[in-house]
Amino acid sequence: MADDHRPPAWDQYWATVEGQLSAGPSGFVRWALPYLQSAPGTDLVEVGSGAGRDMGFLLEQGFSVRGVDFSSEAVRIARQFLATLAPDVSARGHVEVGEAGAYVAGLPEGSLSGVVGLVLYETFSDPERTGLFRGIARALRPGGVHLWCVRDDAHPLREKVAMVPPNQGGPSGRVVEHTFFARSHCDALTSLGFERVALEPRPETHYFFVADRKPVASVPQ
Repeated sequence: MADDHRPPAWDQYWATVEGQLSAGPSGFVRWALPYLQSAPGTDLVEVGSGAGRDMGFLLEQGFSVRGVDFSSEAVRIARQFLATLAPDVSARGHVEVGEAGAYVAGLPEGSLSGVVGLVLYETFSDPERTGLFRGIARALRPGGVHLWCVRDDAHPLREKVAMVPPNQGGPSGRVVEHTFFARSHCDALTSLGFERVALEPRPETHYFFVADRKPVASVPQ
């Protein structure tokens, strides 16, 4: 939307934190790896691909990964990072600026083995999340996996949203609203075309790590 202030907030965030974050992949993507390796294929999409560190890790594991991010600044950083990888590795990666829901909606049905989303869905409205999850279910082939991570509703920053990215370092007076998730909220999203494989609470960091799978149609008897 033309008045959506999330992209400039994320641009400001990435311009502020570049070089300050861990150089390695997230703990979440390491957790997600066995589920991705069990998927029917190696073609992935990472929504909210950020600076590209998780994407680079997945490329090095042999996947082909397309990334999409709201922030042109994040995409710039990610492209620079991908260019540092071995040519045969970086050739399997691509990242572009875009809105996750629209990007996924444009993918062919049954074209993906997996989708990864790390602390992204909290800044979406309920209709945006519903549309995106249904779009992911359509784009995955049977047995494909959706790995996602959100902050739980006991997170200590729930009452201090101005300190949660992209508000941290973002434009003053333009706070991006966040949803903090209960298990029931995660379950409702999983019901939009998936079956639950795992939901692992991380109490020390107040995250839910979630693994969902698109059901494999049963073979008629």
